[in-house]
Formats: sequence, C-alpha cells, structure tokens
Amino acid sequence: MNIDDIQAFLAVVSNQSLTKAAEMLHLSQSSVSHRLKNLEQELDLVLVQRGKGLKTIALTPAGEDFILVAEKWIQLLLETQSLKSRTRLSLSIGAVDSVNTYLLPNLYQQIICQHPTMRLHIYTQNSTDLYDLIEQRAIDIAFVLHERIIKNIEVSPFFAEPMVVIRLALPEHLAVPNIHPQQLNPQDELYHDWFPAYQIWHNKWWDPFQSSHIQVSNGPMVLPLLRTRKQWAIVPLSIAQSKATTNQYTIQKLIDPPPDRICYKLTHKFAKSRTKEAEAIFDTFAAELLEQIDYLTKYS
Repeated sequence: MNIDDIQAFLAVVSNQSLTKAAEMLHLSQSSVSHRLKNLEQELDLVLVQRGKGLKTIALTPAGEDFILVAEKWIQLLLETQSLKSRTRLSLSIGAVDSVNTYLLPNLYQQIICQHPTMRLHIYTQNSTDLYDLIEQRAIDIAFVLHERIIKNIEVSPFFAEPMVVIRLALPEHLAVPNIHPQQLNPQDELYHDWFPAYQIWHNKWWDPFQSSHIQVSNGPMVLPLLRTRKQWAIVPLSIAQSKATTNQYTIQKLIDPPPDRICYKLTHKFAKSRTKEAEAIFDTFAAELLEQIDYLTKYS
C-alpha cells in the first residue's frame, strides 16, 4: 500500500469532504479522488460511496472497517522510520551550567563538524539531577562537580581547574595580579558555594555566620552582578578567562588558594554498543580539547 493513498483516505474520513481533504493535503480534488481509487483497486474493496447529490463523503462498511487498519499502518510506518533514524550515532550529554557554557561548546562544535550525521542532545542540570539521569539512562554522559558512589554509574575525574578572583578591570585591580584572602573584604563578595572543599576553604578565611551581601545559587550569575569598584567574586578560571578577554574584568590569582575545582565524568556501566561507539568519538575530541587548555589538570 502507498502511504500517500492511505493519507488521502484518512484525510477524507476526518474532513468528510473531498474538497476539504484536498485543502488539508494541499492537493487538487482530482488528485485526492485518484488516490482513493488507487487504494480501492489495490485492496479490491469499495471504501467510499459515490453518487450525485452527496454533499458529504459516506463510507461503505468496508471503508469503516478499514479506518483502524489504515491508522495502524501509518503508525507502523512511522515507528519503522524512527527505528532507521536510531541507527545513526547519537549522544545525550548533560553538564552543570558553568561547564556546559564555558568549556564544552568548542567540543560540541568540533564533533558536529567532523561527524555531521551524529546527533547531539545537550542538557544543563545540577549535579544531583545529572546522577539521576545517568542512572535512568536518560542521558549517556554527564559532567558534575561532586563524586558519589552509585552501583551502576562509572565516575572518573575529567579535569581540574584553579579558582581565581575576578573583579572589574580598574587600575587599582590591574596593579595587583596576586592577592591574599585577607586583603578581600567579605562584605563585598558575590558568593557562590562551588563545591564542598571550596566551602571548607572559604570558612577558614571568612566567618561563615557573617554572610555576604549577595549570594547566588547559579555560579555564573555573579558576573552580571559584578558592577562596583569594591565587589569581587571567586570563580573557576574557565569562567574568568572567558570574561577577561572583554577587558571589562580582570583576574587576580589567590595566594593560598582554595582546592582546584574537579569536574567528574559520569557514564552508565551498561551502556548500549551504539552509545559506546559515540562515547569513544566524544572521548577522542575531549582529550584533544583538554590538551589545548593549558590551565586544566588532565586525568588519564
């Protein structure tokens, strides 16, 4: 059976009119009528009652019975086409906002350029939700900021990067490339709790019970809030580097800095073979990317 003929039949059924069915399919009325005749000849059945003076289309008993068959046939065809598309390589990747925004876009672009038929599905979530998505196999790879032990999830360090101070690029800040935590007033901080070890370090220098005036739940949000001369924030170097190139901000390295931020890679222990093939391509490009960024600590 021809899908065009079946679609013409179902359009006639839903509209109860050859004219309206033709408008719906963007065809002439004679083309719709021709497709109906082709279908009837192939089935050796009369599906539609024909006669002068009929304002609406009426189905024969055979036509009424064929509606369900036609709908199932269309559904099976769509499922078959979907199955064919799934044979193409695809990869679902999730990451926390700061990693997805400031480190991975170049990697995604390289994969798309070198493997144009490979499909990428990219998601931004927090670390806890990403663990859940990997466990449910809703995504294939995730990049998170804390390590957990879960039965069916492989967890491995992906990279580590320094934490630095970022401030407005004013002369008094540009003149101080290195700064000690004691030189920073906590009342002027734009604060984000990046990871547990960072919080411990932060509490060593500043009283945790005297909170900053501004605290944000999403780390990159500190940047648009950084507007006055005294304000400062501590961010991963990848974020700071991306903004320092605009000459609006400057970077100060910390004397006695916090631990590096570690990004962990998650995969499911029982990935499908096609997923493993796509992951291997991803890993190749990821290794090249990490080699290009000299401030990142790479893990084998």
